[in-house]
Amino acid sequence: MKKLFASLAMMSALVAPVAWAQNGPATVPNGPYGDNDSIASLRTYAQMIKALESSASNSGGAVQLHYAPWTSNTGRKVPYVVIGNGPTAALLIAQQHGDEMETSDSALNLIRTLGNNSMSSKAIRAALTVVVVPRVNVDGFDGENADGTPITDSAGRTTPWRQNYDPRFVVGSLPAFYQRGRGYDINRYHPFRPECPFDNPNFPNITTGVVSCETKDIDSKGPYLVSEGNPVPEAKNIRWINDQFKPVVALDMHHQGTRVNDGEMVTASALYPTAGATAVRLQNAGDLNAVARFASGQTMAKRVVVLIAQTLAQYPYANLSRYPGGTEPGISRNAYGLLGSGSVLLELRGGIGTKSGGYIQKIGYHASMAIVEQLARDPLLMAYDPNQADVLVVPANGIGPNPGPGSEGDDEHDHGG
Repeated sequence: MKKLFASLAMMSALVAPVAWAQNGPATVPNGPYGDNDSIASLRTYAQMIKALESSASNSGGAVQLHYAPWTSNTGRKVPYVVIGNGPTAALLIAQQHGDEMETSDSALNLIRTLGNNSMSSKAIRAALTVVVVPRVNVDGFDGENADGTPITDSAGRTTPWRQNYDPRFVVGSLPAFYQRGRGYDINRYHPFRPECPFDNPNFPNITTGVVSCETKDIDSKGPYLVSEGNPVPEAKNIRWINDQFKPVVALDMHHQGTRVNDGEMVTASALYPTAGATAVRLQNAGDLNAVARFASGQTMAKRVVVLIAQTLAQYPYANLSRYPGGTEPGISRNAYGLLGSGSVLLELRGGIGTKSGGYIQKIGYHASMAIVEQLARDPLLMAYDPNQADVLVVPANGIGPNPGPGSEGDDEHDHGG
């Protein structure tokens, strides 16, 4: 482990070519496997709220702090900010998984920059409405009981962990993408049909034949039937925000396990929506615009991937590859692509120490800033050829020396994001 941290601390010496190998083993998805020694340097829930309040108060009204409609299952409010009032909207979300922590600080740094008094930030605010959710999973990082004690899972372990907090299923069968004693993987529960914001996307018949919406907004704290609707408040929050602002681009930032490409550490991976088969099923079920809507979102997402690749190539600590993500429609990357957004996953290296954590935060910040800067200039990103997405960003060809135990960050059903 010491050797791993030492090698990661030297990431600034890495050259930043984009990955070139065309084939390779799938990544060990998710991260950071609980070995992050810099948790103390990251903001608690209370510190995050204070930072957001500070950004809002110091911005002269440029940063507006809001709270999403559904609280977490411990009763915490989920904050989001709206920056600018331009005609084009962009959505950036971070930390859907509680143990993927550096992404939250990337988002907070972006908020602080976009709220400042510089000419570039003013130009972005005039052209865009930027919506940022810096921590989707407010319980999975440092959740607390009503008496202030840390929440624990069925084994007595405290956060951070991947899932939200929803420990209803102590016995019997489990819902999809659920870990007993903890809760749901938020990033498998995003509703993807335009008219159906409360769908449980894992209900088996959701795209077979014409089916009605699951319109019941269920009480996520009580027992439910899978057909009653979406049990994950955090996922419903993101769908609600998406529906309010209809972003042309949605960036979702995560962590991934250790991988290498041609002997160099992969520090970031990106991917566009890959749920084309679901779009076809939706169209066959009566949504006549589903395929065209998805194709439009996927094309925009590929333009964003090219933009990210060209941006990160400037930084010696950024080595980008294509993430081998899955096609599950409830993944945010796929769900918001099916809804027509240029929806992109950005996976950052996880399981790292304090110094390397700073590099990872910078990667997320630089990618996010590049997106809003370019959208402000060109809302269609026409300067970026979508056909180059799979040329510039290709799979890595190796798994690193210490990917971590799958039981900690991996879900047996997960295939990306």
